[in-house]
Amino acid sequence: MLRSIGLIAGLLAATASVAGEKETLCQTAGLVVKGETTEARDRICHIAAREIPKLAACNVAVPEGVTIKFEHTLPEGCMGIFHCGEALISLLPPDLMAECRAPERAFVDVPDRPFFDSVVVHELTHAAYYTVECPFKDCLATAEYAAYAMQVRSLPPDAREAFEATSAYDQRIARDELNAIFYAFAPDRFAQKAWLHFTQRDDGCELIRQIMDGAVFFDWERF
Repeated sequence: MLRSIGLIAGLLAATASVAGEKETLCQTAGLVVKGETTEARDRICHIAAREIPKLAACNVAVPEGVTIKFEHTLPEGCMGIFHCGEALISLLPPDLMAECRAPERAFVDVPDRPFFDSVVVHELTHAAYYTVECPFKDCLATAEYAAYAMQVRSLPPDAREAFEATSAYDQRIARDELNAIFYAFAPDRFAQKAWLHFTQRDDGCELIRQIMDGAVFFDWERF
């Protein structure tokens, strides 16, 4: 049994030291994790092994070779950032992310552990959406819609119920309610509306397929 566990761990990730910075190569999608402890890096690999196939089942194809780097300083309010064009995600370490959570946010009642995991899913979805050609100046609302829908979808049932219990909405959500201006002023409300809109579709993952195919957008040209 112990030998089997060791073999699984060896397949899941390989750790190396590059220029003094520790990094781990995950078996899933060739994901590279940099910084922090071996435990923190392995946790990302376990999340990737569990969640990337679930994303694929909902038509979100995470590209190969994305790097996740733990950072102790990110812009205020940010838990993670996908850097466009760099295949790089900056992410707060689990303990620091737990400390930085604001009490009034949409995910306030989601426990720290599933919340951290869901943030990883959010940023991996951004990495997947980056390859979609945007016909406008930017496709912020569309990208955030997909990221929040996949983030909440990834939560365990009890954590998802906790998220839903804090929602300010219970009505039918129209697509034009989910726009970049609303996201800029109320990102947490945007997350709540995005999830409700996703669950109100006959097949939410079919909508995600259309988004990832560049056939559906929540954005328009802004002058």
